[in-house]
Amino acid sequence: MQLPIPNIVKELWNAWNLRSCIFLSLWLQAILILFAFLRKRTRSKLVHGLIWFAYLLADWIAPVAIGLISKSEGVGCEAKGNKDLMAFWASFLLLHLGGPDTITSFALEDNEFWLRHLVGLILQIVATAYIFYQSLPNNFWAPTIMVFLVGCIKYGERTRALFLASLNQFGCSVLPKPEPGSDYEEIMEMHFSNTLEQVETQVDVVPSLEDELRRSYSVDKTLISANGPESKGERKPLDNLQLIQEAHRLFEKFKGLIVGLLFSSKDREESRDLFLTRTPAEAFSLIECELNFMYEYLHTKVVVVRCTFGYFLRFISFTLIIGALALFSIENQHEFHHVRKFDIILTYVLLVGALGLEAISVLMLILSDRTLLAVKSNWSNHFEKYFLKRRRWSKSVSQYDLISYWLYDPPTWMYTLATKVAAEEVLAKMTILWVSHSKRVDEDLESFIFTELSLKSRNANTIREARDASSQRGNWALLQTSSYFKLKWSIGEYQYSESVLVWHMATELLYTQETESSTDNDNKSYRETCKLLSDYMFYLLVMKPQMMAPVLGNWKIVFQDTCAEAKRFFQKYPMSNKVEACRKINDVETKYRSVDVKGTVSKSVFFDGRLLAKGLSELEIDKWKLMSRVWVELMSYAAINCRPNVHAQQPSRGGELLTFIWLLMNHLGFGTQFYEQERQAKAKMVPRK
Repeated sequence: MQLPIPNIVKELWNAWNLRSCIFLSLWLQAILILFAFLRKRTRSKLVHGLIWFAYLLADWIAPVAIGLISKSEGVGCEAKGNKDLMAFWASFLLLHLGGPDTITSFALEDNEFWLRHLVGLILQIVATAYIFYQSLPNNFWAPTIMVFLVGCIKYGERTRALFLASLNQFGCSVLPKPEPGSDYEEIMEMHFSNTLEQVETQVDVVPSLEDELRRSYSVDKTLISANGPESKGERKPLDNLQLIQEAHRLFEKFKGLIVGLLFSSKDREESRDLFLTRTPAEAFSLIECELNFMYEYLHTKVVVVRCTFGYFLRFISFTLIIGALALFSIENQHEFHHVRKFDIILTYVLLVGALGLEAISVLMLILSDRTLLAVKSNWSNHFEKYFLKRRRWSKSVSQYDLISYWLYDPPTWMYTLATKVAAEEVLAKMTILWVSHSKRVDEDLESFIFTELSLKSRNANTIREARDASSQRGNWALLQTSSYFKLKWSIGEYQYSESVLVWHMATELLYTQETESSTDNDNKSYRETCKLLSDYMFYLLVMKPQMMAPVLGNWKIVFQDTCAEAKRFFQKYPMSNKVEACRKINDVETKYRSVDVKGTVSKSVFFDGRLLAKGLSELEIDKWKLMSRVWVELMSYAAINCRPNVHAQQPSRGGELLTFIWLLMNHLGFGTQFYEQERQAKAKMVPRK
């Protein structure tokens, strides 16, 4: 049974469905090329949602339009000129499937589907060629083939970019060149023929353990002499162009971090020495540029285009589009008298749009960081103001706190409905997205984080010491004070996720308790830093647990038990705002931990946070400075233990402070991938039989 659709609606659909799809496809390309780069510098869900929607719809609408052209060769195409024009449109749709240079994948998972795109490339080329074959004899064959070739180039570039950015191929690309060493068979023959002494200069002598270790932990003297004094002093400041050049060098050397490649101790010492002699602003700028190179490699066509053959193809594409526009203008005066005027206008829009998008792509290519690397340093003043200082990440962190999570629940009917469809977690995350906000990462916060991490790095001169330092999750900060034995229970007797929850609860209670009119500027600065890091870590726990998956433990059980006890408490003492809630919690007398009162039946740490807040308020030292240092250590512990591929996903989502800390820690020598040479040295100590 067919739906009673009026004939006028059917006629409108048959007349405009294809043209609407083509026009929409062009608009989607414009949106992607103009706005896709914004996703690395904003955390706006609206912007990311728009880019995500345009990315998915662009991959869907073009094949649909090609299918409509193939199916409706006779519908609305009675004139021969219409068939020629539709074959021309099909070539444009193939070009659109190639996508803009600014985005090839929305997430890392898209890169793994490069084989699917390769199959799609073959099928769409065959479909477009079939449409062109159906239109023969085609008086408009020359410009159609021109645009067809451009479409093949664009789609091929995108498929190759996806292939190169897939983790397997990316891992192969960062491997060093194969080194088979000396010819074993030849050496053995020479040895048994008593001629070994003649080739002593060719045979690699295995160095002693002492020489190996000395070489491993030495500092690169060439690097030091070229940039300034040893690691305890500061080197000459880098200008913006030098920052990009240094960041690119670091990216090329350490991009193997993404796939778990092991690095030598020499690489560790070079990187550590570089960052220990830089200011916090320079260190974070280096990390920002390095992550930007990572983003371009994984999510754009820059790797495919930024080569001699890529430049050649870009020149060919631009020339072919100009040629197609010129030929169409000539043919339009002779061959398309019986074609709708709108169709002619739409074709001109496609041609001018393709030319404009190509020009924008070339302009963005010229102004990319990789192109600016080739600019001579004496040109930097011309680019510095507009291009070198541009922001490459959102420079903000999301904020949410536990008290707000408990107080501002959705209506009961929404929870009931969500429970029936097993979508409670989805509802909770939507609520958090609605209520949460962001705060800017300022220079003071960057300086504080860098100072804390660099201090630990200076005290970790060997790989073993660095490994021990990176495994600390608050103990090291507490050990710097005389209050260690009073507060160590909050770190050492809990799993990581429990410690974060306890310290977050304590931070909320103390922050709300103290007034904002404090005259101690230093104390206020540390208080704001502590609050920002606390809310950020809680947001990651509830919204991005994948960034903490290796250290979470039984987080879900602890969180649900804590929330259950909190709701029971708030039902007993109804309250309307956070200040009143914190006051009620602080009024509860706490002398023992929850496990001592309830046993192990419940994993709730609701009142353990109150107990920690009470202990911190009784300290004679600056509690906010101590708490800020603990939060930096808790955050760095999560950062270094997070899987590298999860960190690699963040630059395309506005960037995460946790990812910055991960890369900074690796450059300061804390990474778990700097053990290759130490393991080799230990292996040489084992006596051979």
